[in-house]
Amino acid sequence: MSTREPAARRSGAPLRVNLYLVNPSECRPSMDRYGRTLERALRYLDPPVDVHTVTPPPWPQRDDGPFSRLAENVGKYRVRYGDYPRRVSGASAPVHHVIDHSYAHLAPALGARRTVVTCHDLMPLRVANGHIPGARMSRIAMLAFRYAVRQLPRAAGVVCVSQATADDVRRYLDCEPDRLHVVHSGVADHFRAPPAERTAHLRRRLGLPSVPLVLHVGGADAYKNIEGAVRVVHALRRTHGIDCALVKAGQRLTTEQRRLAQRLGLDPWIVETGYVPEPDLPALYACCKVLLTPSHWEGFGWPALEAMACGTPAVTSDCPAFRETAGGAALQAPATDTRGLAAAAARLLQDVGARQSAQARGLALVQRFRWDRTARAFAEIYASVAAT
Repeated sequence: MSTREPAARRSGAPLRVNLYLVNPSECRPSMDRYGRTLERALRYLDPPVDVHTVTPPPWPQRDDGPFSRLAENVGKYRVRYGDYPRRVSGASAPVHHVIDHSYAHLAPALGARRTVVTCHDLMPLRVANGHIPGARMSRIAMLAFRYAVRQLPRAAGVVCVSQATADDVRRYLDCEPDRLHVVHSGVADHFRAPPAERTAHLRRRLGLPSVPLVLHVGGADAYKNIEGAVRVVHALRRTHGIDCALVKAGQRLTTEQRRLAQRLGLDPWIVETGYVPEPDLPALYACCKVLLTPSHWEGFGWPALEAMACGTPAVTSDCPAFRETAGGAALQAPATDTRGLAAAAARLLQDVGARQSAQARGLALVQRFRWDRTARAFAEIYASVAAT
């Protein structure tokens, strides 16, 4: 791929890039946050990138009719795979950047040779191959995902948020190696230890118990291994004698996960906060003694880095993405090793020296994951695509 700069760049004019965002109505806040934060970071570069954001059409609202759920789902697929591509067809820009791989089907409408797509993970393909224990997807959702990501190899650049994700792109899709780039996501500057009064206020507002808190932030999908998190907290209480509670932020427990908690007698010791707005996340991390993320698989793993930036040590599984991004700072064990994960969490809860050492390692590690560094890497990729 050519590395010469286009005439507009040589003359000093900022490179224009269209940034294609996801639909906020999809309840995928991490993807919306990725796009908005990247946009701000690109604007603050020196020289800046001339970023223009493009949003998809609004999703249909559910009515009260007998087939409302079916109509809503049909409408959502129509918006994503019909209305959005038609809206952007023929859009003019030296570079188009689709910030979520599940929208890679926009590439033909935009012109694949001018399009960059961020790939966060290929989790549905792992599910289809039986690599995620207990995970299931509907046939139509799987077909839709395959339809989108089969456009990835045609894009001028596929930017993977980790080497683990890049390895999956090579494994599952026929993508030329020279089109793949690994650019880690950043940790926003506001993720730092907040004032004590803000932390205390959030604790009161959420009604968090006054025992040591073990936190999980994110979804409740099978790959997140929430069952493993529940078992770890049970082991902390029963085996290690630690009076602690699990705080589940984000997606609420599934029926099966709640039944497991009930069988283990953990109902009084699980607090579900629901979605916590991003401005409140630093205080939430600071409320808790340990972040626990025993995922079977991840594409990157934001919460572990955000928690460490706020001074909260992390215990994670040892899946490849966590080894890559959090290794050396987080304590790690296999996702299915309840005993090992519980021992790691107990060490951070009971050993002051171990906790302080983990905090220091975490604060040092997150300096490698800054959004300005991420934005500079993207600016170089954009310039290379615009020059071809």
